[in-house]
Amino acid sequence: MAPESELMKLYDNYKAPLPGGSYRFVLQQTVKLEGEAERHYYRDQSFEVLAPRYSIEPDEVHAFFPPAGGVAGYQNVLPHLIMRSRNLPWERTLWDGAKREPWLALLVLSEEEIVAGGVEMKTGTVADLTPRETDDLTADPAKQEFWTRLELNKSLVLPRFTRKEDPNTPVRLLDLDLKLFLKICPRRDDLPLLAHIRHVDTANKVPLDMVANGEFSVLVANRFPQKGTNTIHLISLEGWEDVIGRSPEQGLPATRIRLITLADWTFVCDSRGHDTFAGLMGGLRKNSTIFGVKLPAPTASTHVNQALERGYVPVDYKPLDSTTTMAWYRGPLSPVVRRRNAKTFLRADEALIFDDKTGIMDVSYAAAWELGRLLALSSPAFSKGLRLFVESYQNALEFAQQLDAFLRLHSTSFVPAGEPKPKNEQIAIADDLIQWLARLVMLYPVPFHYLVPHASLLPPESVRFFHLDDNWIDALVDGALSLAARVLPQDQDISARKDLQSALSRIVYQHRLRLQGKNPEWKPQESYMEIPKSGFLLRSSIVTNWPGIEVTATSSGAPDQNMPNILRFDQIADGVLLCLGRGALNQIVIREPREGLTFGVSSKGEVEFGQPVQTLNVKNLRRSEAVDGVIDVSDLKSKLGCAGSAQFAAKMIRRPEEQVIEWK
Repeated sequence: MAPESELMKLYDNYKAPLPGGSYRFVLQQTVKLEGEAERHYYRDQSFEVLAPRYSIEPDEVHAFFPPAGGVAGYQNVLPHLIMRSRNLPWERTLWDGAKREPWLALLVLSEEEIVAGGVEMKTGTVADLTPRETDDLTADPAKQEFWTRLELNKSLVLPRFTRKEDPNTPVRLLDLDLKLFLKICPRRDDLPLLAHIRHVDTANKVPLDMVANGEFSVLVANRFPQKGTNTIHLISLEGWEDVIGRSPEQGLPATRIRLITLADWTFVCDSRGHDTFAGLMGGLRKNSTIFGVKLPAPTASTHVNQALERGYVPVDYKPLDSTTTMAWYRGPLSPVVRRRNAKTFLRADEALIFDDKTGIMDVSYAAAWELGRLLALSSPAFSKGLRLFVESYQNALEFAQQLDAFLRLHSTSFVPAGEPKPKNEQIAIADDLIQWLARLVMLYPVPFHYLVPHASLLPPESVRFFHLDDNWIDALVDGALSLAARVLPQDQDISARKDLQSALSRIVYQHRLRLQGKNPEWKPQESYMEIPKSGFLLRSSIVTNWPGIEVTATSSGAPDQNMPNILRFDQIADGVLLCLGRGALNQIVIREPREGLTFGVSSKGEVEFGQPVQTLNVKNLRRSEAVDGVIDVSDLKSKLGCAGSAQFAAKMIRRPEEQVIEWK
């Protein structure tokens, strides 16, 4: 793991090369010929730098806290929203100057204020932002100090900026009492402190699709949540430069205000709830056990009870020329270590296991074989690879050996992930093929219901540990490579299996190294297909509400400078994480994502800062003429001695929560 100082770095803001808006590019050329007057040539080109204005893509929002629908004691936390784009809050300019105020802010509204302030959110169009008065239709908006509009006998003040977009462009509108807005909205001096950038280490996270890996922008509210239901809106401040900071008691141009809202969420501030990272992780720790189902009231059949505890589920099975009956199925996740099978399955029927004591068939490996074949048939990468390598070879072993030899011969042509693909057609085909095989062995294309065939195997808010059944993986690979197998002599079964596993192990390891951005290691010290592997499944709202949670693990796997203990860690379904590691897992540590660390105070409303340590009651720094919970951010910055938003964040951020779960 990187040193603590390298795990998260904070920055005040991001300076866009050109903020969103309209520009002109003027080119002047002067030509002077001997004996002639100077000639001047001009070229004037207008262009637009596009930036979000009326909406943002849903995937721009990485996470927010408190979580949507959450119930807990959030009264000592300043809500925040995390964006995957490091530059979005600064892509538009509000005021000229070097303060770098964001054009976005969070507005925290209590349930009582929503009712009393007549807060209304609706979907409209840009035309609904056009200034209009019933008694003066000819007034020039450009000459007016405020833009207003009369609707249903209520005057609305509108954002004042030039709009060139189609009037029918959809936009989400938030109408509320103007005095209420002025009592809650951050002032100009507050805004630079309420947005910053966090650059976090992503080594122990689920892979994220980001432009700047690990760099998030964070917006923080200026108000503590109130008891009961709270709603937070991400609003645009563009066009409100002359309104922000005005006194609610000052002469106002209207009674209500119309804002552009780009996102919103609701939660409940109630100390009886437990929807915090620490609260949910405490529940997960109590509900962590091995994969399988242990009935609260066992059945009369010992066989059924044992099958369920070992991860089996009953399924319908119809043999050829017979009626439908019951069979047992289990995926590759097992609560116990399975004894290794050396036999190669040439057909799915060979993988069926019949229990002569109960008369029930086990179709687990047969299902894996058929799945592997179906996945291979549906893969363009595998089909191209077959045409390249199988035309002159007779079976799966020769196919794998030839592929392995090709990789050795052209080892320098294969590059780490993220770099341009090889231009040579054969190498490009081989590259796609080995990636597909490596992903197959690591279960990436396997559908979720093959891994967890019944919901009771992974109940909500639970952790389930498992051993990986290599026999199931072998059957999966046998099914895929059966497309290349014409004949495989039975007397070479064991040696063929070992050679095949050796070739596949090298393929898996070089693929994993390339994902880490390293050059492939062609002589690994261990065989992936032979070493024990284990992992866990985590199903929780933490996965959704705290994306980017960090996981480290200790296991019996031999230390290796090239290969981490965790081989695979990603989200495989909504709210479900899969972690696969080398060896037998002993302990996992799940940490709160650093990009999601909250701004907060103690139960007394205090923060500690400085050397020697000083204590400051933040909740006492209430802004004048504001509603309950709104703090004077500028005053807080001055008392903490901060130079900018990065230092402000460093002093207000809480320590990350973590939970240790042991596999006993």
